[in-house]
Amino acid sequence: MRSFFSALLPLLLVSAVSSDASATDPLEKWWVGLDAAASSPNARGVLLLRTPSESRVRLPGGIFIMGSTPAELDEALDLCRRDIDGTDAVCEKIVTTLLYETSAHQVTLDPFAIDRTEVSVAAYRKCVAKGACLRAQLPIGDPHFDRPNLPVTFVSWDDARAYCGFVGGRLPTEAEWEFAARGETRRIFPWGNLYNPHLANHGTLAQATDATDGYELIAPVDAFPDGATPDGVLQLAGNVSEWVFDFFSPDITSYGYPPAAVVNPKGAPNGVVHVVRGGSYEHGALNLRAAARLVDWTYAADVGFRCAYD
Repeated sequence: MRSFFSALLPLLLVSAVSSDASATDPLEKWWVGLDAAASSPNARGVLLLRTPSESRVRLPGGIFIMGSTPAELDEALDLCRRDIDGTDAVCEKIVTTLLYETSAHQVTLDPFAIDRTEVSVAAYRKCVAKGACLRAQLPIGDPHFDRPNLPVTFVSWDDARAYCGFVGGRLPTEAEWEFAARGETRRIFPWGNLYNPHLANHGTLAQATDATDGYELIAPVDAFPDGATPDGVLQLAGNVSEWVFDFFSPDITSYGYPPAAVVNPKGAPNGVVHVVRGGSYEHGALNLRAAARLVDWTYAADVGFRCAYD
């Protein structure tokens, strides 16, 4: 299988200019809208600008097609068959979850921002310490789940929503999450259209976990940088599934996807379970696709979240 790597962001090296007005004015105009420099000019008059390390990624919004077409569902089934060496029996059992993606439809989104990484154990603990969040139900001291740089898991949808409110955000809508993962070009995976098992923390359909990606269970929130989206959002495929705002609709005609174009959709107005996106370390390529939809109703070892911001 061919590897697919995101382009590496280069370090920018900019020579300092003369201090007279004629030289500084163009430089000041060039700086407008850029992030602050990561270091100050050194003795040789050279300024090093490092890759921005902001915790949120700003997305411009736009128009895209959400969901999967019949042809894309066929391709998803092929992924399933390859994952289990051509055996159809298991794949036939998951056809219902593929139906969740049907009714591909046009969505228009306003600009928004989304967390670059999944929310970490350390970040969530700050909310707990302030009394704004309930303690995550993860096993205390378990190195597989209870480490500061791991994504927080064993949190319910309500827990995730409370945390996002604490940091001035909210859970992303399902449409926003898919837009962040697919972009206007509708990538199959966050990094592109070719599956690469080395770009995400995944399992397989044959077994719940697969350590060949470097991690048997959860990976740190900043792992797999080569699997980021072109915008720099990490681990929208694998590691932990992520709560989104939307309720899941059990309507078997479209499972909540409208047949017509919509603007800033928020899903079903009520329900019993919520949608989770992205797949986890327990899932194979099929559920790591950016269009894949799963559901959950309570906290789990492989479900975490990230926040969005208006």
